[in-house]
Amino acid sequence: MAAKLASLIKILTTPFFYKEAFRWVLYYLYEHVLPMKNLNIGGNPEIHPTVSFRFEKNIRLGDNVVLDMNCCLWASENSRISIGNDSGIGPGTVVVSSNHSFMKGKPFAEQPLSEKDIAIGNNVWIGANSLILAGASIGDGSVVGAGCVVARPIPPDSIVVSENRKLTILKKR
Repeated sequence: MAAKLASLIKILTTPFFYKEAFRWVLYYLYEHVLPMKNLNIGGNPEIHPTVSFRFEKNIRLGDNVVLDMNCCLWASENSRISIGNDSGIGPGTVVVSSNHSFMKGKPFAEQPLSEKDIAIGNNVWIGANSLILAGASIGDGSVVGAGCVVARPIPPDSIVVSENRKLTILKKR
């Protein structure tokens, strides 16, 4: 016990500890706290402190939305992300409304962005570690299984699963 206590005291007295703590505080403020003032948020949201936002002015959250840990909601300057009422997004899910173009002969960073809106309906559940790409829309009452990549419209009341890297829509819950 004394060795663990001595080790802890040694860590707490190093400049590296305070440098890292300061870096994490700045990161949290930049990724989570500052964007919260520009979000269009409905009533009673549940947003985990590790959720990351980009272009938050272009993100709209309905009432009773749950955003679980390590989610990324990244809109772009010319595209929007909309999440309806009573919807939830599982941990590790990425919702990104733009992507780099991929033209031959030019580095990807020099190419224009391909930007499209994303609409997630009411009463939608998106499972952990899913990826919702630009141009996707998910209809009301749908469930997206864990690990799915959604890049196209999903009709209302669908259950979507990913089998062997192929997206399958199971109709009507």
